[in-house]
Amino acid sequence: MSVLLAAGCASVPAAPVTGPVSVETGPDFLALPGRDAPSAAWWGGFDDPELTRLVETALKASPVLRGADYSVAETEALLRLALLGTSPSLTSSASATASRPTGGGDDFDAGATAALASAWELDVFGRLGAAIDAARHDETAARELRRDLAVTVASETALAYIDLRSAEARLVVGETNASVQKDSLDLVQTLFDNGRANELDLSRSQTQYRTTLASLPVFRASIAAARSRLAALTGQAASLPANLDTAQAARVPRLAAEFTSGTPEQMLRRRPDVRRAEARISAALSLGEAARANLFPRITLNTSLFGVISDTGVAFNEDSIGLSFGPAISWAGPDLRQVYAQIDVNDARTRGAAADYEAAVLDALSDAETALSNYVTERQRRADLEAALASARRAYELARLRFEQGLDSSLDVLDAQRTLLDAEDRLAVNEAEIARRAVRAYRALGGVWTDEELTAFRAG
Repeated sequence: MSVLLAAGCASVPAAPVTGPVSVETGPDFLALPGRDAPSAAWWGGFDDPELTRLVETALKASPVLRGADYSVAETEALLRLALLGTSPSLTSSASATASRPTGGGDDFDAGATAALASAWELDVFGRLGAAIDAARHDETAARELRRDLAVTVASETALAYIDLRSAEARLVVGETNASVQKDSLDLVQTLFDNGRANELDLSRSQTQYRTTLASLPVFRASIAAARSRLAALTGQAASLPANLDTAQAARVPRLAAEFTSGTPEQMLRRRPDVRRAEARISAALSLGEAARANLFPRITLNTSLFGVISDTGVAFNEDSIGLSFGPAISWAGPDLRQVYAQIDVNDARTRGAAADYEAAVLDALSDAETALSNYVTERQRRADLEAALASARRAYELARLRFEQGLDSSLDVLDAQRTLLDAEDRLAVNEAEIARRAVRAYRALGGVWTDEELTAFRAG
């Protein structure tokens, strides 16, 4: 046996990797001012209590997260099964028979047997320990997947809410401008009836008014769609829209808290997809260790206690009770080709998990940098759009005043109205887009509590 053990030790293949692959983040990663990590409950940084309520409702009520809960419970049960492999197992059996021999008349022979057996595998070569480690890493991966889904649920709820308020704001802008354009159309119609305006001015006024009216149903449809998305995300049927606070209607959420991104290293440690990929490498390595342990014998201690009851009237005596105990050794050798093939399978999976981890890190860096860049860019546009809107309002007032004084034609008023509508709509879109890009940046930075914090919140 010692010769076989020595041969097994000499031919154990080395593990393909020793841990997660190191990936350089690079010195040019975009980071916002302030090196603190972003808030885990980032939705509280928006000046909107209704947004906070909806996100927290979704995190508690989402059926997607309930499904993830069951996946975590499954891995917990599998871990318990793996842990039980290190303790003795007990089995019991019982049987009874009754028989009459041929020609025996009315004589019957009756008997019963009962047995209790115990088996305990000694983890001499670490196979059971490696299987337990793999189960632990699988549980970690399931928890990180649940956290990843929580990040998605929170961000999708926030985005749906922003879409709702954005559509409401744009609807208000459209309705306000439609009212103003209707007044202008009535004025041009009066001037046309009195011969002070031509048919071209009247047609242009009608075209602009009708075009604005045609945009309103689009905004109403967007409102309905956003409400349905919010209902589904918060665990309600689409026919039962979420109970929304009308006091916040048409008010696009603004990020009141300072946006901080932290360092790339902090971001990678927060990202649940990166942490899940890291856990998958560890699980694959542990399974590889368990496969390598199959190159060696398994040693099991077996104990059996059994008894026989016959129809002699004596239940038990020294002749009816038996006991056996002793070690058992089993080995897959000397033909270990299947064991080596399984090792190759696990090594290939480990290398694949390492490649997936590297890809997850690179995707996380790209995702975060793109999201941060988009957020910064959209914020930079706000000042110019606000200035453009102020100029458009002033231009419209001047054009209307000059028209009423007979200095300009209605065409100038129509053009100023169109410019004003466009400026108001662009600013409304910008406000919503800043909020959306902030949400996407938070999602890219991996923010939403730890697994323990998430579990405690959802249980509360």
